[in-house]
Amino acid sequence: MRVGITGHRPERLEDHEDAVKELISEALVHFGATRFYQGMAAGVDLWSAKEAWKLKIPYAAVRPWAGHKPRVADTVEYGKVMKHATAVIDVDPSMEYPGPWVYNKRNEYIVDEVHAMIAVWDGAPYGGTYNCIQYAWKKAIPVLRIDPEERELGYISEEVPF
Repeated sequence: MRVGITGHRPERLEDHEDAVKELISEALVHFGATRFYQGMAAGVDLWSAKEAWKLKIPYAAVRPWAGHKPRVADTVEYGKVMKHATAVIDVDPSMEYPGPWVYNKRNEYIVDEVHAMIAVWDGAPYGGTYNCIQYAWKKAIPVLRIDPEERELGYISEEVPF
């Protein structure tokens, strides 16, 4: 099963990194992931690639644009994730940053490629993670939420009150 992930950057997940990584591994096993797609952003994307690698699940590094670079603090981790990726996909061929729209385009690419999504989401109804979840709902892709505060997994749908 092809599985993708969306989630927050590390600033929104303070003190939850270890629990989130453990739950990402549980979610990948839950789905029986045979191929994994993540978007190369700091935080959840890079963490999840490492968890997939530990589980021997082939993963794609889906960069929003060809010239995408990591934050300075993530340079080593980003390089390791790129090294072990079984595919590197550049959603936009630009070498220079093409604009903020490219992040949504990257998220849509991931959702369009998968059978299920994992969402590390704090429940706030705004931002890139939320937009990605909404797109998955429109495509009838199941979304398994990792709630960083509750440290648990649970399916979510448009009918869930927030």
